[in-house]
Amino acid sequence: MTTTLPDEKAARTRELYDRISLGIVRSLEKRTGVTDVKLLDRKPADPGRICDWEQEHCTHMPEDLKNFYITTDGLLLCWSVKFNGSVIPLGRMEVNPLGNLKRIAMPGSEKQGATQSVTVTDTESDDETDRPRFSQIEKAFEIDACCSQGKVCLVYEEGVVANPKIWFLDRAVRWHFLASSFMEYFRLMVMHLGLPQWQYAFTDIGLSPMSKQWFNLYAPVRLAIDDEQLGRKLRDTDADIVVADKSVVVGKIDIDRLFKMTNDKNRDKQPKKKPQPPPSPQNTTQKVNSNRPSLAHLASKRNNR
Repeated sequence: MTTTLPDEKAARTRELYDRISLGIVRSLEKRTGVTDVKLLDRKPADPGRICDWEQEHCTHMPEDLKNFYITTDGLLLCWSVKFNGSVIPLGRMEVNPLGNLKRIAMPGSEKQGATQSVTVTDTESDDETDRPRFSQIEKAFEIDACCSQGKVCLVYEEGVVANPKIWFLDRAVRWHFLASSFMEYFRLMVMHLGLPQWQYAFTDIGLSPMSKQWFNLYAPVRLAIDDEQLGRKLRDTDADIVVADKSVVVGKIDIDRLFKMTNDKNRDKQPKKKPQPPPSPQNTTQKVNSNRPSLAHLASKRNNR
């Protein structure tokens, strides 16, 4: 006999899911130009399958994710827009079903039975201490493939098995933190309406110009919040950098002072006078001839005598 969640807890989880999913469907249908809002109805996952998943990967699924799968085996909500007389698929909110919650193969993890065909290498530098390196990750499972723009993953860091977090792995194979729990990530996904590449709002890369255009149309408030958070993060990064040994401080470059010094140096330099070319022989002859008296002048002098 399989164990199930208590009735009260299962009802609360189902109510939360219905409120979020149905609420976003109604909200999207009221927006200008939005069409073909489709929410795929999926049956709940069998709790026995969840136990099998945990045994297969020798790990404990977080409680909020487990409650989600007992409520519905994954999520797929898509919506389109009418643009220039045609219908364009735009938003997509997806959480992989339990059968596709597969492990990403880490360097050396092939021996540990990783099932996902994607293999990544540790390309991050040692100074990126705010991001987990692949050598520090024990296990990672793909929650959403993000239409090949990256991967949203449930990440178990080495030595921290109880509280896995949600990270985004971009196409440059760099990790970016998204949420501390699955439900926190689920709310983020809903607030961003599943707009294209919304996960990049939480990276130092930022949203593409095209994505910003769609955000300005359908989620301008969320775009302002994300821009503010990204600007704060970049300002913190732009601050003085202290290297690991704490003995050398690399400060910011004062651009105004740099160009002021350059202008002062240029002002101190006196322009060199160009040397005058030597007079040509023709000009010298004309000057000598101009000093001689003319024949008419000599004739007038004789007559006067």
